[in-house]
Parts: sequence; structure tokens; C-alpha cells
Amino acid sequence: MSTQLFRSAVAAIAAGLLISSSFADDLWLVDFKAAKEQAAKEGKDILMEFTGSDWCPPCIALNEKVLSKDVFRDKMPEKYVLLKLDSPRDKSKQSAEEQEQYKQLAAEYKITGVPTIVLVDAKGRPFSKSVGYSGAEADEYVDDMLEKVELRTKRDEQFAKAENATGADKAKLLNEAVESFEGDLVVATYRDVVDQIVALDADNGLGLKEKYEGLIRSSEFKASLRELQQTPPNGDLNKIVEKIDELIHEKAPTGESLQEALFFKGQVLYGISKPKAKEALLAAAKAAPNSQMGKQIPLIIERAFADEEKDDAESKDDAEEKPAKKETKPAPKETKPATKVAPKK
Repeated sequence: MSTQLFRSAVAAIAAGLLISSSFADDLWLVDFKAAKEQAAKEGKDILMEFTGSDWCPPCIALNEKVLSKDVFRDKMPEKYVLLKLDSPRDKSKQSAEEQEQYKQLAAEYKITGVPTIVLVDAKGRPFSKSVGYSGAEADEYVDDMLEKVELRTKRDEQFAKAENATGADKAKLLNEAVESFEGDLVVATYRDVVDQIVALDADNGLGLKEKYEGLIRSSEFKASLRELQQTPPNGDLNKIVEKIDELIHEKAPTGESLQEALFFKGQVLYGISKPKAKEALLAAAKAAPNSQMGKQIPLIIERAFADEEKDDAESKDDAEEKPAKKETKPAPKETKPATKVAPKK
């Protein structure tokens, strides 16, 4: 199986099916500045959908099963301004500004795959990020997104309380304001808050200094990994594997950061050695078994290595079907009885 087929296996797990559809819709804005202006004017938050409308199976499934349904179209605009950020293969219908905007926002909000839904306030500060599509029905999906408004409400309440607090109390309130958000997103978009927490808990008496310095290190590690992922291999996959190992050794990541690095290593190794690739993927699953990726890896392995396992099974069956060769022993030599010598008379 080729590396391309490996990627197909990953996509198949995430998508489940491929459905053709169109994303043209007058409910969705495509300009971030306009979305923020409208959100501020109407007192709403913004739902940002990062998508690949003409090539990404789960994006197409999400649109077909959720975004195009009446329940989504009727209820979501009550709380959110809808912003579509598309990165299609066919860019003929996009302006250069739209394409550049996607790159900038994808970097700012740490987008590593599509579909990704980011919920932000009218100023662009995020309070929720969801990667992939679980296959949820439209009613369930909409209810979940509407409930997430409470995350922003809680954040704002804690920020307001923190303004009148000092020392450890302030650090606790700031932590409560952002602790439910994704670590990378916090470091990227709430860095001022992170720096305040670290300074207020300078002796790590609350354990917050260690927590947020760890998030900073993890974010820096992932940034280095992204850079490596975007580096052209120039045909030498072994070099990439070496650099991944060096990065892991240098930064000593744990949990999901380590999992992401090992998963990438498994992808690269798939073009070099299938057994080593499988070993790396199993290690990736073990690094954070309860993460979204950790739960998907066993299915990816099953799909990606199905041909190899089938070949192994067939080889085993062939071996069992062949009759064992009987060991033939040479016939014993015929021994003549000893001739008795007649006694002399």
C-alpha cells in the first residue's frame, strides 16, 4: 500500500462517506472584518468554519448532514454570525484576499486540519475549537454549539472578577477564565493572560506557573513540528525521521504533543518500512489513548495495514495446506548370518 493509500485510510476514518455538495450560501460571510463588525453590531459571537469544500470528505459530510439542514440555518444565526473560511483545490472562485485571509487566520487559530469550527467573540477571541466531524445529527450538533455560548459567558465573568482581584486570587480567576480552552489556542490568543498567571504564581504555589509554562513549551514544540511537516522531503524520508527523533529528544514532549509527533513519524515511515510505521503508530496511540487522535489510530492501523495482514494470513494458510514431507529413512542394509566354521576332525 502506498503513502497515498495510507492518507486515504486516515480520511476514510474521519469521513465515513463522501457526499457531493455545494457550499454557496447567503447565510455565510467570507470576510473576517465584516463578520466582527456585524457581530459587534448585533451582540453576537462568530462561528468560523475552516473547510476544504471540494476535497475534504468530512467537510462535505458536515455540510450535507448539518450545515445545510433547516435546524442549523434557523437556529444558529440567532446566536452566531457565520463565517466560512475555505481552502478549496479549485481557487478560481476565490479572490487573492480570501486566500491570504485563510492562511493568516489558519496560522493565528492553530488550524491543523479541516473541518475545524472555532467560536470567537466579536473581537475575535476564541472560546471553543472543534476539530473534525463526529457524524452527529443536525439537532444534536446545533444544541451543542448553542450551549458553548456559556463558555464565553463564564470567561467574561471570570475576567470581570479578576479585574478587582490581586495576587493568587487573581491568578485563580484568570486560570478559570481560560482553562477549558485548547492549550495551543490559549498560548496563541491569550498570551497576555498566560503571562499574568505565570507572574502572579511566580513561586508555583498554585501549580499554575508550571502548568502554563508547560503549555508554552508544548506550543513551541508543535510549531517546530509544523515547520518540519511543511519542509519538502527532497526524496529522503530517512532524514525526516531523524529530525523527528531529534525534536522529540530535544523537547521531550508528552501526551498529545508526543502523540502528534509519533503519528507524523508513522506516516513518514510508511514509505520506508511498514513494520516500523506500525510500531510508531502504536506508540502514538499509547501516548494519549483517550484523545481524539488516540481513539482513531487503531482504526487507521486496521485500514492502513489491512493488505499486509491479509497477505500474512494467506501465507499462513498456504503453509498449513501443504502436506508435511515425510522423512524417509534409508532401508537398512541386509545383514548375512555369520558362517560357522566347522570344527576339524
